[in-house]
Amino acid sequence: MDFSSLLAKEIAKKKQAATVIANKNEDDASGKQAESDTRRFIRRGDMEYAREQAYLAEKAQREEAKRLEHAKQRQQQHEEEEQRERKRREAEQKYSERKRAREEQEELEKQKKKSKYKGGANTKSPSPDAKEGTAEADELATLSALTEKDIVDRLRKLHEPARYFGESDKARLRRMLRAEKRAENSDERIEELLANIDHNIVGQDIKSDQAKVYLQLEKYVRYLLKEWERVLVTRDDTPDQAYATLTQTKGYLVPLFEQLRKKNLHEQIYPSLATLMMYLQQRTYRAANDAYLKLSIGNAAWPIGVTAVGIHERSARERITGQDVDGKLGKTSVQIAHVMSDEKTRKWLTAVKRLITFSEGEWPED
Repeated sequence: MDFSSLLAKEIAKKKQAATVIANKNEDDASGKQAESDTRRFIRRGDMEYAREQAYLAEKAQREEAKRLEHAKQRQQQHEEEEQRERKRREAEQKYSERKRAREEQEELEKQKKKSKYKGGANTKSPSPDAKEGTAEADELATLSALTEKDIVDRLRKLHEPARYFGESDKARLRRMLRAEKRAENSDERIEELLANIDHNIVGQDIKSDQAKVYLQLEKYVRYLLKEWERVLVTRDDTPDQAYATLTQTKGYLVPLFEQLRKKNLHEQIYPSLATLMMYLQQRTYRAANDAYLKLSIGNAAWPIGVTAVGIHERSARERITGQDVDGKLGKTSVQIAHVMSDEKTRKWLTAVKRLITFSEGEWPED
């Protein structure tokens, strides 16, 4: 074997070894690359971001649960108020029915006693009371011309019996008149009048048409309460204290509604309250606040210190308490502090002030 063939053989062996080594290095490098690709590292910023997102999601879930709970509580409170109102009306209706039955029974017993004293069994038309009013007598004279069918129809319409045992024609007509007057002053009749009347008060009607202004006052105060409740419900971030204040205000206004229904406000409170509400409707809140101050605390200087010490009367005591020297409610002074009259008056005056504040915030002055 010559030298050239040996050299070629050795060169071939070296090339083969170099090829094997290169292939092995490539396999190792690819394995390390694959291992580095499969291995994952998380950055601290990513961890913080994920934690923040989880916290925000949990917070949103808690706020949604709290909102649903508040809505449920408001709904439950509304249902309880409706139930209490329904029970109150049912109790008033039962009381009025018992009172009407008692009055009718007393009237029937009076008629029996009169017939017994006269000694006559046939008493078709007993004489009315000696002091019967002229207006009622005129109405009875007019109704006496009605036919039997008309009287029965009107009594049936009023849910009254057609005739009681032993009842005379005159007594039946008087019973029909009383039933019609009760129907005019019933809650259904008042609600119908409130639905058909405009609550905007005109200055001329305050003295000329007090019955209309009484209805307008009641309707406008109820309108303000409904608007206040609507605003609280539509807001998402309304605190529970706001609903509690609204509920308390409704309770404070119950005595005022009763006086408006009976139309027996004090002769100095009625024009001041009507004027205040008229200014409130016109959005002149400065004048409304001035009228409220005159209504609540009067426009006279208050004496400093207590009003009654020892045996002598302090000066200007009647300006605060609204009482004359003999202790009766004053009617001549225009500077009475009605907020000191009694607790019910103080409460509904506070409620009126809250309505003024609500109106001023909801409908700003132009």
